Amino acid sequence: MSVSRVRQRQATGKVNNAARMADCLEKPLGGWIAAFQEATGMTAPVLADRLGVTRNNVYGSIRNEQAGTISLNRLDKVAKAMGGRLVYAIVPREGLVEEIVMAQARRRARRIIQRTRAHMALEQQTEGLRSQEEMIEELAREIAGERPSDFWK
Repeated sequence: MSVSRVRQRQATGKVNNAARMADCLEKPLGGWIAAFQEATGMTAPVLADRLGVTRNNVYGSIRNEQAGTISLNRLDKVAKAMGGRLVYAIVPREGLVEEIVMAQARRRARRIIQRTRAHMALEQQTEGLRSQEEMIEELAREIAGERPSDFWK
């Protein structure tokens, strides 16, 4: 097995594992900064002192997190100042990485099979062919076994 294939499998495992864990992590209504402050009893003035900023700056960070405009760097600094750590991941909206790869492989296979069948029909060579869906699934499995970066085109 090639090094790139091993790395791909390791990354797939990490992303799938993060996806399973992310299912139980729902962003609190007021955001994670406010939730962590509430949980630890840390006030804004104490957090501001730890960060070396003003209270208004802390409130601004909370508003920015709620608005989705806070930077990861800033969120990390705030988390550390509260005694926490920032954890983030990019995970599939639904299912596993393999499902995303197969969906893309099927799209590519469908284009290839449809183009091939059109050419064969023009030459009247469609007699005895398996169903289009069977052919797409077979080709998709082959494509998915390739380097995924090659079939996102």
